[in-house]
Amino acid sequence: MSPDKTLFERMGGAEGIAKLVRDMYARVQQDPELAPFFENVSMDHLNRMQYQFMASALDGPVDYTGAELTQIHRGRGITAKHFAAFCGHFADAAEQAGADKLDIDNALGRLATYKDKITGDTTVDG
Repeated sequence: MSPDKTLFERMGGAEGIAKLVRDMYARVQQDPELAPFFENVSMDHLNRMQYQFMASALDGPVDYTGAELTQIHRGRGITAKHFAAFCGHFADAAEQAGADKLDIDNALGRLATYKDKITGDTTVDG
């Protein structure tokens, strides 16, 4: 792990993240719990948007220009269990790509900050 590189760079840069996203969705589409969420969805479009989102979340030189996360996921029935399974597929794809375990954990931490927007849950402090 090189601390002078961004998480985006350490996880493979543009090419690595694009491949990771494709591999992750191949796993998601094979998951009977998650696949139904992606029926009738343009996977090309989804891969492009997810690449932008991931690249932006991992400090890449990309700005996410897709729909606001709460809006796009509202009413779809996505639960914390689904979110965890999705993140598990991300971690598996990243590990298979050779990403450092600490970098995978850091990336998962970044993704976790978006959980409530995706699931519609609210976090209550106290």
